[in-house]
Amino acid sequence: MKNNKILNPFYAFLILAISVFMVGCEGDINDENYLSDSFVGFSADQNIDILVGETIDVEVKIFASKSSDSDRTYTIYADDSSTADPTQYTVPNSITISAGSMEASMNVTLTGGTFGSEGASIVIGMQTEQGLDMPTSSIDGNAVEKKHIINAKDLCLENLVSLEIIFDDYPVETAWQLYEGANASGPVIAEGGFTNGAISGYDGETSFLANFCLASGDYTLVMYDVYSDGMCCTYGDGSYTLSKDDGTVLVSGGSFGANDIKNFTL
Repeated sequence: MKNNKILNPFYAFLILAISVFMVGCEGDINDENYLSDSFVGFSADQNIDILVGETIDVEVKIFASKSSDSDRTYTIYADDSSTADPTQYTVPNSITISAGSMEASMNVTLTGGTFGSEGASIVIGMQTEQGLDMPTSSIDGNAVEKKHIINAKDLCLENLVSLEIIFDDYPVETAWQLYEGANASGPVIAEGGFTNGAISGYDGETSFLANFCLASGDYTLVMYDVYSDGMCCTYGDGSYTLSKDDGTVLVSGGSFGANDIKNFTL
């Protein structure tokens, strides 16, 4: 796993202090807050490019206005406003500033493959508590907690391909496999909806999205339906679409029996 470092602690804290001062001048935060012993805030937001299929650790820091004689532990959470797939990242539950220190760091783990070329966000908040002062911003005239945002984007040095599935009324019946080579002649390079080799589908889901970084060549996408009635249109309007990053549709479908085999070339 790789680590993405952020700014030098001194400069990061300087930026934090300046940003708090500017916000305070606009009346969105009490100027006395960031001078108090209990002021704590996140480092600057981050933009991360991640290779499809790669897992990395992104270092996020918090800074305090003053040190303390005892450890200070704060509850951390991923906010509901995050647009990234929650299965593709992990946010720690807490962070601790050690006694005598004015900063602490934590690792947020990301796995590339669902962020897309346009990117998605992980919004991280710190739970408020009695006596804790945090930076705020203004939304519709109301002061709200300033959260930390990681904007993650899938990076592919070859061909970025996306598989989007809209399930019918029985998502547990659907599975898929992506083969290298025409007519499924090569190895399976990705698959979904299987458990121990049997179709288990996507119980309770309405859609599915995955990105792949593929070298130029021939490939085969096979869609399966365990009851041999396809995805459309007797029991809902299900469909699948495999497309390139520029929107070009490589293969698509929905009406088939037990399986649908489609070849494509990149």
